[in-house]
Amino acid sequence: MAKTSPLNHKEISVFGEKFYKKINKLAPWQQTVFALALAQRMYPNYQLFSDTSHFGNGTRFRETLDVLWTYLTVKGSRVDLSAELESFETLIPDPSRFEQYGAYPALDACVALGAAYNSVICRVGEEVMEASGASLGTVAGFVELLAERDLSEEELYDNELIMAEMEFQVELLEKVSQPRDAEAILAIRDFAAQEGVSNIGISLE
Repeated sequence: MAKTSPLNHKEISVFGEKFYKKINKLAPWQQTVFALALAQRMYPNYQLFSDTSHFGNGTRFRETLDVLWTYLTVKGSRVDLSAELESFETLIPDPSRFEQYGAYPALDACVALGAAYNSVICRVGEEVMEASGASLGTVAGFVELLAERDLSEEELYDNELIMAEMEFQVELLEKVSQPRDAEAILAIRDFAAQEGVSNIGISLE
């Protein structure tokens, strides 16, 4: 699974070190749910890119999401997560091969999805940071695209989309910090879907 670049100083400063310390202290299953929820929210970004570029497969992305949600909520669920992730890797876009900006948000969605899987398969301990950074990076990149220039930390912090992203991740942290329960995890999935609207406002409706 392709990985995003490390969080840059700008992103860390905008979000705050305190937040990252909190998500790193989550239990392994909570970190998986956190990363998977971010991928769920970014799914429309991948689907739209796939539809417009004729690369990848949005249905397959959604199925890969669903497999891990089922694994987390159905007791005794048996699935080869490594094989599932490997089969999806051919559908990950390389932005250097596409003219569309949408390849970047699509890649970030894949990074978050891969982080969720890897947090179970080969847990290193950085997966939740990767997913959080990928989602925030998508929004920061989109905001700077609209501005047609690089923005300072202060400008990013004051941006409505960045603020909405931070508020979403903070609320998500609160939700995953509760005791493990299948219904609660599925409620987090529904919360993350945001009625089909992604972190940069993409809707498939």
